[in-house]
Amino acid sequence: MLYFSHHLMKAWIEMVKIVALNAQNLADWDKANTPFDLTGEIQPSLENGQWRIEETLFAQAKQTKFPAEQPDESYLTDPHKQLYFAYLDGAVVGQIRMYQNWNKFCYIENLAIKNGYRHNGIGHQLFSAAETWAHDQHLLGLQLEAQNDNLNACRFYQKQGMQLGGVDTLFYYGNPNINVALQWYKLFEK
Repeated sequence: MLYFSHHLMKAWIEMVKIVALNAQNLADWDKANTPFDLTGEIQPSLENGQWRIEETLFAQAKQTKFPAEQPDESYLTDPHKQLYFAYLDGAVVGQIRMYQNWNKFCYIENLAIKNGYRHNGIGHQLFSAAETWAHDQHLLGLQLEAQNDNLNACRFYQKQGMQLGGVDTLFYYGNPNINVALQWYKLFEK
């Protein structure tokens, strides 16, 4: 992994360019989708109407990867959809894909940072771009789903100001590898 001193990281992050999907970069669609580690899981509980989160670390990390995806050209033409890439020195190092959901939230479908570039602020930059897009669309906030065994992602979402809004124990009924889906939200001020 690439880790930098605070000063070097700031200069490096300033070199990252966030670019919206266009006809010229459509081929970069899935390039940030690389393997990542599952280091633990979230165990949520509802107490007095508030979600309480406990973390359990795995004895040994597991590696996983999301299935490969084909480009969806509707993101080029549908004003209710958006995808941003993060580029460093002309190479894709991350992406975030979202759409305007029926509930007037910006639903983040995918956030991926290429292996070797994680923990350096790129996810935050992409998340900020999604937040700006959602504000420009006059949406109520951000929403996404994460698996409870993706502890690193859940920690990241919390750092971005998201809160747990719901737990679904049947969402992955057909997938024996995942037990619980967590619904995360970031509400905008009205």
